[in-house]
Amino acid sequence: MKFNSLSIILPTLTETDSFVAAITMILEMNNHCDIEEFIAVVCDKTRKESLDSIKTGQKIAAAAGIPLKILWQKQPYFGGAIRDGFMSAKGSHVCMVTPDLDTAPEKLPEMIALAKKYPGDIISGSRWLKGGGFVRYNKIKMIWNWCSQLFLKILYLAPLTDFTWGNHLAPTSLYQSINFQELKHPVNVEKVVIPLRLGIKFHEVPAICRMPENDQSVNSFWANFEYLRPAIRWRFAKKSTMIKNTHYREKQHNKSVNQ
Repeated sequence: MKFNSLSIILPTLTETDSFVAAITMILEMNNHCDIEEFIAVVCDKTRKESLDSIKTGQKIAAAAGIPLKILWQKQPYFGGAIRDGFMSAKGSHVCMVTPDLDTAPEKLPEMIALAKKYPGDIISGSRWLKGGGFVRYNKIKMIWNWCSQLFLKILYLAPLTDFTWGNHLAPTSLYQSINFQELKHPVNVEKVVIPLRLGIKFHEVPAICRMPENDQSVNSFWANFEYLRPAIRWRFAKKSTMIKNTHYREKQHNKSVNQ
């Protein structure tokens, strides 16, 4: 496997100025040759102002020679949006960037560099590594988040420090082959624990999660308990149920045989 280019998924609901800022920041900080495309995933609830901002972003991306396409999601909710985005991606690798900037798009250059070095692995942003952190994050949610990371680290016997953030850069073929089940925010846990069970290696980088000043998160505090459900289910599931086809599994097997 080799890193050729990156598809960037942007699930968009209410973002306006921050969407344009995300596109601008990514283009300013990264080599344009590394970016295959931007994919803005929208739905019937996406605000008209957000669609207007996406069109502005299209013009900025087009000036840099990079397509920004609008994908109307077929599966519902946040998890459905990024799952549809993964299946639409054309780059060798894919990542999700929330256009409210909370998934630290400024870390993409470092993550891309690591993906070029370890193209078969997942590069993961961590809020809990030294150098990472939280800005405008609910204190009670932060305590719960820390407890969740400790529980999941023990449950999976893995040295990761952040199992629940959605900041990942991964091989597109991997995410397209995973049998994701979650349609809401717990899909972020599936993006970590299923690859862990499949033997995929992770490389964490410290990153800061910056919640918007006018945060109107659709993910309530009580919804955070839902993250544990898929984590426990996949910990004890058969590996054969984690992949929806044999293509990726066979590719990984051939790779290990050749090594």
